[in-house]
Amino acid sequence: MKVIEIKSLSVYTFGLYVHPDSICEKLGRKYAFVPVNELNNRPDFYEDLLMEDIHMTARIVVNYNGLKINTVRNAFEKSLRARLLKMNPNTNYYFLRTFGSYFAQDISLFVGTSIYFCQTVDGKLITEINEKYIGVVHSKKFSKAFFEMYIGDGPVSMQAKEEIVRTLMVS
Repeated sequence: MKVIEIKSLSVYTFGLYVHPDSICEKLGRKYAFVPVNELNNRPDFYEDLLMEDIHMTARIVVNYNGLKINTVRNAFEKSLRARLLKMNPNTNYYFLRTFGSYFAQDISLFVGTSIYFCQTVDGKLITEINEKYIGVVHSKKFSKAFFEMYIGDGPVSMQAKEEIVRTLMVS
């Protein structure tokens, strides 16, 4: 897990989970002869990972009692808007509005609150907070844009992105 700090304030910790067997099953043929320690230097590996129907989960754990759900929503919307625009300059942001609507004012965030974002093998993005279902976005492109924040260009944490390959090395 990676701790994100804003002005020396630890706001949340996150982890990215991708099952190594899923990666091997979907991408094994293409990358079977590439040494695992070289995959971090292969941007096409991460692009293929985003394009394939692979179950992935991002988990965020709140570390700060003052964090508001609006702050979380706004941060995601800002980053996702830019990534969706890059993917399609004519996007209408329907799925972004749907996703943002799940972060309602009545959701309280306390230290230890867990927020899960799960990409299913059929491209849906399911959101849960403290194991309570919040909503689902039925768009593979939106799900790709979401996980691109973690394993695409300019990721939230390069260390977390590279951890996927380290996981493959030990499996």
